[in-house]
Amino acid sequence: MPRFLMLTMTVVVSTVAAMFAFLFFSDVQADEHPATVTAQTQGEPMTYLIDFQDPGEANRWRAINDNVMGGVSRGGLTVEDGTSVFSGETSLENNGGFASVRRDPEAFDLSDAPGLALHVRGDGRTYQLRLYTDQLPDGAAYRGSFQPPADEWQRIELSWQDFKPMFRGRLLEGIPPIDPAGIRQVGLMIVDRQAGPFRLELAWLDTP
Repeated sequence: MPRFLMLTMTVVVSTVAAMFAFLFFSDVQADEHPATVTAQTQGEPMTYLIDFQDPGEANRWRAINDNVMGGVSRGGLTVEDGTSVFSGETSLENNGGFASVRRDPEAFDLSDAPGLALHVRGDGRTYQLRLYTDQLPDGAAYRGSFQPPADEWQRIELSWQDFKPMFRGRLLEGIPPIDPAGIRQVGLMIVDRQAGPFRLELAWLDTP
């Protein structure tokens, strides 16, 4: 075989081998870190107004039960795997019947929001989300009631119109609607005139 023909064949074989090598390693590199590409396209994690994934959130809540007026109900809030659990047992003894938790004061200006949303799992009983502002006397709150079905996670939305000014179970007359720019504190309460254990799980609270 002539020498120039052998050189030509060698060049062609080398070129083809290089092309296959390029295509092979390109495929390997493209598949090497697929999760990283996906994570970049997903953006930043969701953030909420109150998020129980925050390790310090559980320490911001305090129990206020009917023992302040002679009752024997018990209740409190704990965090399990990033989800809050408001639980205990209500008793109607000594004219009691409520349990509640209240978050440490923190100013929220929610004037641009239409209301609040909660991601909850309940037990079929009725609960209250309570909002405290300077519009009301001490101990009074704007109450929004909700009754999530038992053992089913559900997103619940409450508009500002759903919150009524209450004091010790009585509707306060002559009080203006809640001012979303003036919310100073939030809380949860159960006061449904039933005795027995209760459990409400709350993953987060946010604006709709």
